[in-house]
Amino acid sequence: MVSVRRALEDLMTWPGLSSAPARCGTGTAVLADGAEIAHFHSERQADLYLGRPSMERLHEELGHSTAVRLVPGSGWVTVILGCDSDADLVITLASLALRTQTHRVAGAGAGVCNLDHISIIPTGQLA
Repeated sequence: MVSVRRALEDLMTWPGLSSAPARCGTGTAVLADGAEIAHFHSERQADLYLGRPSMERLHEELGHSTAVRLVPGSGWVTVILGCDSDADLVITLASLALRTQTHRVAGAGAGVCNLDHISIIPTGQLA
């Protein structure tokens, strides 16, 4: 899907960001100073690490987006990409994830992403 590719390509132009296989084993991770701030799991799903404080602060606003999936207790937000505006949302959230990374305590991990906690049903399989 073009929107996933566009978001990842855009992020790779940012200074200090790099890519590598995602630690969870599925897809591509975006790293800042060696720490994973985003995972692009598939052509439709990206997870971004915002940290629990940001998630708590933005929970209501994030919940208004039909593209966003939240997992209770997780510091990761999942974005289901279906169009270019969803890619724009990923890029915006990546900026926040990058800020979160710069304030993360050295050695503190981002924890497990939302990969196995979110189910995406292909539109052809909807009843």
